[in-house]
Amino acid sequence: MIPNQWYPLLEAHRVKRKPIGVRRLGERLVLWRGADGAMVCMTDRCPHRGVALSRGRVRDGTLECGYHGFRFRPDGACVLMPCEGPDARIPAGIRATPRTVREAYGLIWLYWGEPCERLPEIPWFPEFGERRRGTCSTSFDWPQNYSRTLETNFDIHHTPWLHGSIVPTGARVDPFEVETKDDQIRCRGVLRREGRTRGMPFRIEFRAPSVTLIELTPKLRLISADCPIDDQNTWRFARYYSDYLPGFDRVISWLGIWLELRIVQSRQDLPMVATQEPRLPDQHRDPLVHADAGIAAYLKLRRRLLAG
Repeated sequence: MIPNQWYPLLEAHRVKRKPIGVRRLGERLVLWRGADGAMVCMTDRCPHRGVALSRGRVRDGTLECGYHGFRFRPDGACVLMPCEGPDARIPAGIRATPRTVREAYGLIWLYWGEPCERLPEIPWFPEFGERRRGTCSTSFDWPQNYSRTLETNFDIHHTPWLHGSIVPTGARVDPFEVETKDDQIRCRGVLRREGRTRGMPFRIEFRAPSVTLIELTPKLRLISADCPIDDQNTWRFARYYSDYLPGFDRVISWLGIWLELRIVQSRQDLPMVATQEPRLPDQHRDPLVHADAGIAAYLKLRRRLLAG
């Protein structure tokens, strides 16, 4: 995983009154809201006896462990040990581990890296910002390493073979331009039939470490935000944006999400990528071709960011 970056954890609206436990970045995390409604994230482990804090509850702006009732403030400090009484001296080791999170674009983001005075910006696309009109979102777990998962976002030329029943187009990628700048990648090209000059234009833009914009048409775009669960599984968030028909755009986005879940992902992509070997990105040296230039740019960027 690329350090010192923001990773999406979960849709913000899912965290309400009860704490929620998730597994992300190979760790157990608990999400909850403090007395002021601000998002709180901690390592999902009570420092007293090691049970999951997510099995407790929020009380008076603190997270109460469901095992022995110890209470923790958002900064991790323990403020009550019921078994020892209200005036007991709390040992220094009885302290939960808070994590740095932010709410933005309808998601909860965790900063995974070394503490610093000035954190980087959360990766997103300014043209969409906090927009909600004409959108529909979903999320799901994907049984593949997150880096291998991201490679598929650049793999546009599998479309006629896996998704030809939905997107009838040719297999030739021409023209195709790929540009890398800082921690961003931009791809533009046309997917067309051999012998024809016209086809399906597409645009792919990437913001490290794991947010991708895919322009299916000039009026229908998809943003994918991915986070590793562990080295074999990925949490995927998908949001469609439609600008076709005012008043009906949300329905169009909903149809896009329905197709994505019911057909594109579950019946087409998943059965194929489940056979992909090797499973881990650093173990493969696939011989890439020109149409894989987006994948090559991503792998190069990933190696650079991992090297620091």
